[in-house]
Amino acid sequence: GPLALVIVVLLVLGVSTGVWYINSGQFTKVPPVLAKTQSEAGKKLSDAGLKLGEVTHRYSDTVDRGTVISTDPKPGSRVRDHAPVALVVSDGPETVRVPALGGVALDEARARLKKDGLEPGMVTREFSEDVAKGSVIGTDPAAGTERRAGAAVALTVSKGSPVDVPDVTGEDLADARQELQDAGLKVKVAAAQVNSEFDKGQVAAQSPRADSQLAEGDTVTLTVSKGPEQVEVPDVVGQSVDDATSALENAGFQVEEDRGLLGLFGDTVKGQSVKGGQTAAKGSTITLKIR
Repeated sequence: GPLALVIVVLLVLGVSTGVWYINSGQFTKVPPVLAKTQSEAGKKLSDAGLKLGEVTHRYSDTVDRGTVISTDPKPGSRVRDHAPVALVVSDGPETVRVPALGGVALDEARARLKKDGLEPGMVTREFSEDVAKGSVIGTDPAAGTERRAGAAVALTVSKGSPVDVPDVTGEDLADARQELQDAGLKVKVAAAQVNSEFDKGQVAAQSPRADSQLAEGDTVTLTVSKGPEQVEVPDVVGQSVDDATSALENAGFQVEEDRGLLGLFGDTVKGQSVKGGQTAAKGSTITLKIR
């Protein structure tokens, strides 16, 4: 009786242990090893009764270099004892060397940057005696510098050799156009004409102004004169010199006095070079005869 009971108990325990081992005993969970170094992760896996499986590397902008990005199976997964667990370890952010682009045309330079995993950034333009117009003078950061993949690289592009803009105001339009073209510049004529001190058909203004610097092939806009503005001349005969001068200057004229011998001490206007009521070019000179 007692022996049989002991045997029954042992059989029950044996069966229970076998069932437990089949269902749970031969399994374990993958421990959390994310952000651990490879050696730390290997130790944790060994302590959990697991093997270190295949280790691969991948660039990461968020996980420190040399630490675990992920595992396969994932942490917390139920696996058999001694099963291998694969690790993906971070190589840190992917870096790219900025290529040498000096002398390369802008479109080609942009294409090269994209091909190398970088982005074309802001473009600034400068004059250059050595680099052809439209080609790259340099980059920021400089060639050979390491940057994260996808970073922007600024480009400085040549405007070509500088051209000093000649002063063509006051010249006939045809002459002004030829002079600018001879300097390597293009010419645009403004649609609207303006009154100016210059005769009709002459250049009243230019943009940019003389002594500016442009690149060869840039455009200078010319505004053509309609001639001086015509203004009605006030009648100042019989007025004092001061009143007459003030009236004419307020109308936009310059004033000269003709006193002769008889008008040295006079103060009355006896005549004017342009009669009152007539028109004259604004800014022109009206001579007063003083007696």
